[in-house]
Amino acid sequence: MCQGQLSRQQAAIIWLIESEVGAHGWMRRKEIERLLSDWFESRNSHVTHLLRELAEPPLALVTQRTNPDCAREKLVALTDNGRAHFDTMIKAGLDYFAELFPHLGNKELQDGIRFLGRAFGTPSLGKRS
Repeated sequence: MCQGQLSRQQAAIIWLIESEVGAHGWMRRKEIERLLSDWFESRNSHVTHLLRELAEPPLALVTQRTNPDCAREKLVALTDNGRAHFDTMIKAGLDYFAELFPHLGNKELQDGIRFLGRAFGTPSLGKRS
């Protein structure tokens, strides 16, 4: 899913933002830090570094802004490039599972992902508003 461009932690950040707030949603930076630390050993400064790399060219997958309700807090959202990259992550996942389970068709794989999404979160499968 990293596709040779992102670290596992950066891919997790992209997935977190999309699955927690969806397309065009903003997520508190502190929440990204908290959730990321559940999966990886990461410090505040490391999350800052990861987000900076994701925000700058050539990636430009996220954007950050100051929270209008609290000037000390940052909000993070996916850019159009970030949403497109998320879609390629979904496709890479489907391709991986298609190899792993060749006896299942594409529709069955997508149905399985939708089931898991409803059971454990809300990942998007390209149906954005």
